[in-house]
Amino acid sequence: MINVYVQHETARSEELAEQVQDILAQAIPAVEKVTGMPAPDTVTVELVDIEGLATAWSAFIRRQVERDTAGLDLTEWQRKSVIALPRAERWTALKFGMGTEHTLIANSVGRPSTLLIPEALEQQGLTDPDQLCELLVRALAEQVQVAACDGTLVPGPVWPKTRAARNVNTLFSHGHAQWTSNQATPLILGHPVDRDDRRSQQNFFQKVLYLPEFGAAGQEARATAFVDQAIAAVGTDRFNHVWTVDGLLPTLDELRQPVSWIRRLPA
Repeated sequence: MINVYVQHETARSEELAEQVQDILAQAIPAVEKVTGMPAPDTVTVELVDIEGLATAWSAFIRRQVERDTAGLDLTEWQRKSVIALPRAERWTALKFGMGTEHTLIANSVGRPSTLLIPEALEQQGLTDPDQLCELLVRALAEQVQVAACDGTLVPGPVWPKTRAARNVNTLFSHGHAQWTSNQATPLILGHPVDRDDRRSQQNFFQKVLYLPEFGAAGQEARATAFVDQAIAAVGTDRFNHVWTVDGLLPTLDELRQPVSWIRRLPA
């Protein structure tokens, strides 16, 4: 099932919702084929404005930090940080949300949802059908990851707080999503999508908005190359143990040396 929720119904948002619905219907079998993993029972995309993004993101951070700190003996300073984090993340989303492509969240039982801001997509040139398809394939791949690991690895933990660019869960997830898009998008469109122009435009938005993720592109490219090398060596069935076997997430060092990680994989 595919659910596309529209926060504010306008002619443009309704048209975009139909595009998203149609692309996802084509993308699901392609993504399942290349990843060797099933899509979630329900694939959810929400078209929101910047306020809706901030509200949903803050609520997600609150759920995640409560999960990540459950049972921990926190100091007084840490308890104050836990309370303040959702509010701070709301402010960050309001300030930087228009520079994001898509935002992955999960509900209290680990069901994934992807948030899109129609105005942001227009500003970044992502309403072009090919670019929108490439984006949605990556978003779908992330939802497949969430379903595969029951939300334990993806989205990544938020406590202790780390920069997304240095969080190995996030790097690995994005690398796998990009690898999936590289493989699946040509199956849908009949040709690959050149992201060079998109990267240039995205870098412009990141520089203007001072996004903390700026500069992470090289790390994510390395993570994509890691997934490509690992799957070429062992196939998707063996590779996919990473989502279900504890302790198999690669380290930052292993992202540079896939062979050492491959040796750790179950046969």
